[in-house]
Amino acid sequence: MSFRKAFLLLAALALVSVSSAHAQFGVYGMFTVDRLSNIKSSPLPAPTTTGPNARTDTADPLGGTGGIYYDFKKLGPITLGADLRGSILTTKRGANVSFNDNGTRIYSVLGGVRAAIHTPKNWLKPYVQGSVGLGRSDYGLSYTTSTGQNILYNNFEYEGLAGLDLKLLPIMDWRVAEFGYGGLDPFGNYSHNYPIKQVSMGFVFHLPF
Repeated sequence: MSFRKAFLLLAALALVSVSSAHAQFGVYGMFTVDRLSNIKSSPLPAPTTTGPNARTDTADPLGGTGGIYYDFKKLGPITLGADLRGSILTTKRGANVSFNDNGTRIYSVLGGVRAAIHTPKNWLKPYVQGSVGLGRSDYGLSYTTSTGQNILYNNFEYEGLAGLDLKLLPIMDWRVAEFGYGGLDPFGNYSHNYPIKQVSMGFVFHLPF
């Protein structure tokens, strides 16, 4: 199953689960920048064209994040919900010597729990969130197959997130900023941690049910 098909399937399942009469369902899109680090000590062998020490320690893929959330339980000033999101992040700048080589990629599908915090100003909407899922990446190390396709490795991805939405219209918020910290932990033979720092901003559209 391709990455895009898996994301669409997860989104469809989340939509089917929306059944509460007092819940809120939202859809959002954001511009996202990641900083992937700890690449220099990666256990993956360095590409033969650049030598064993020809690596930088960070790469900064950017792109889009889209997702849906479903708020279902109010506990005092906190509303709990579920969140499902996917990201496609790329850059031509990899972790090898060449500035514009095969680049860096992170493709993610994550699910998690969010807590929206109600404030005296109802147009201010802070939230925190924890998400886990699948992240696919080449870590900026530019490995390719014999046909020239980039090799992407499967990882357990996790993120802790905090953000702030500002109400613009009854059904639309401006996501002023979302900050995240997490990492990629590869499955298989190359156990290693690649920390991720993340910044996003965008818009949220929501409807009460």
